[in-house]
Amino acid sequence: MKKLTLEYWTPIVIWLLSIYLFSTDMMSSSETSRFIVPILKFLLPGVSPSGIDFWHAVIRKFAHVTEYFILAVFLYRAFRFDGCGRIDANLRTIVFVALAALLDEFHQSFVPSRTATIIDVGYDCLGGVWALWMIAAYEFRRLRSHPIL
Repeated sequence: MKKLTLEYWTPIVIWLLSIYLFSTDMMSSSETSRFIVPILKFLLPGVSPSGIDFWHAVIRKFAHVTEYFILAVFLYRAFRFDGCGRIDANLRTIVFVALAALLDEFHQSFVPSRTATIIDVGYDCLGGVWALWMIAAYEFRRLRSHPIL
């Protein structure tokens, strides 16, 4: 039990704290535009300012998906090694991801430079579902390539 707590739940707690920090003023749109916009202007020199704003928004939404993809991988790993079956681990993971996403948006509602939207919860859950889908595909392939008999 002690090994499970340290090895499997510590990364989850650290990642949740990271997500909390990402929800502060530090990673607001105005702050991320300081480094993302110059990179986009360098990579896409002919794109209009509205086009740069569009790609900045796309990168920010992809960050939502990525944050919760990583969280789902950590959660699934912990639930599986805690003795949960695949279906139970999937259900627990997606419920945990959804609750974490809702709490994250609730937190953002108190941050003046951030906007809380249910759409971002959808992006977050998409990241979790995508992670579970990739894990399932990997496990299915591994089982087929290494038959039990």
